[in-house]
Amino acid sequence: MVSSRHTLLEARLITRHCKKYILKTMNENPIFSEKLWEWRSFSKSFHKSLVNTIQELPVKFDRPTKMTDNYVWTPDCNLNIKLREQDLKIKELISFKPCYLDKTSGDTNYVEQWTAEVYSFPIPMRLMKRIGMELGISNISKSLPLVEDKDHFIELLQSQSNSVRVLSIFKQREQRLLPIDESIKGNYKKELGGLVTVEISHLASPENISTLSIEHSNIDKVITAISKMMRNVDKKIYRGMVFMNYLQAVKVWGLGKKIFD
Repeated sequence: MVSSRHTLLEARLITRHCKKYILKTMNENPIFSEKLWEWRSFSKSFHKSLVNTIQELPVKFDRPTKMTDNYVWTPDCNLNIKLREQDLKIKELISFKPCYLDKTSGDTNYVEQWTAEVYSFPIPMRLMKRIGMELGISNISKSLPLVEDKDHFIELLQSQSNSVRVLSIFKQREQRLLPIDESIKGNYKKELGGLVTVEISHLASPENISTLSIEHSNIDKVITAISKMMRNVDKKIYRGMVFMNYLQAVKVWGLGKKIFD
């Protein structure tokens, strides 16, 4: 006859295994994912007229405008990996197309397509293995337990490679909505598909600069938005911009350099 003590112990073990299984299956997939086209530039300081134009647009979300993102990086990194608060966000570049701001001068930059996935901790080792491979770390075992939190995440990566760095980037961000079709002005909540996100952020560290991005799931809307936002900007102003994505910017900072020397 099984004692009540053993029955209780067995129940606790079953509960523990069930909890681990639920956590594992819940975190195998991202809590949020999307695919967007993005155009981004950096500048020492964007011209006041451009900033004023952006600030006249309606706010996208009522979210905190100040944040610190911790980017996980190695010289061989192929993913944009960052920790924000308690979440892990992974962005991967999958495509790009040229975009001409000034056809007469031949100045070319690019609109890039990214996939973005957000995961909450704990995360499975399958995901850690993928991240390790993209960071150039090949010796992460799939048999290790769930990664419980962001501290454990960083500790595990740095234990496998001395090249893993965490770059803390303080941002003050504004996200606005730009209507591509003038007829939808005033109907923003009903016409989100026709609105392009315009984001401007000031970075206090590791370099005192600003960054501007325009993004949407439809590349044609992004290109149209770029034209609308930049058509009245003096050529000297946008020639002072550096067109790169965050993955490229983090590499510059990771190597101890600055975008604007």
